[in-house]
Amino acid sequence: MERMLSITMLSFFIVTPVLAAPAAANASKADATRLYVGAQLGDSVVGGILGLQINRTYSLEVRYDYIDTIYEPNTTIKASRTSVAGIGMYPLKFADIDSLFIFGKAGYERTTTKSTTNDPGIPGFFSATTTITTTARKRVIVGAGVQYDFSRDVSGRIGMNAVGSDHSVYLTAIYKF
Repeated sequence: MERMLSITMLSFFIVTPVLAAPAAANASKADATRLYVGAQLGDSVVGGILGLQINRTYSLEVRYDYIDTIYEPNTTIKASRTSVAGIGMYPLKFADIDSLFIFGKAGYERTTTKSTTNDPGIPGFFSATTTITTTARKRVIVGAGVQYDFSRDVSGRIGMNAVGSDHSVYLTAIYKF
């Protein structure tokens, strides 16, 4: 009887942690810090984001945007944008939907614009002149939107950024590691 009791106790101490480990791992993954990447499409903008989800409520994101090239007579304007922003998310509860969030963000953005002007001159007399002007603007960025988690690893976001008097709407697909 004593031997049977010791075997039962031994199996309890071995089997219980093994069965409890997956549940504990899933609970810790839900609250753990996660890295994510995303692709963003907006008003004449294509971009990518790299984010760090600190917990279910807060994230930190770095974003790079390529802004569509503008062609004018004799001038080409190319621009890109980099930014860093903190994001705060608040869950919304609608019936059985528990993966819908509203978010707000605030950060800092740097836009670089390169303008190239070609002056063809007078054919036969003067050679063409090229002028390149690079401008960098640094501004505060704020935004808000809605995010839906399709699964534990995939989310979609629609949002709006406001930078000074510029406003833009965007869609983002996010994959979490």
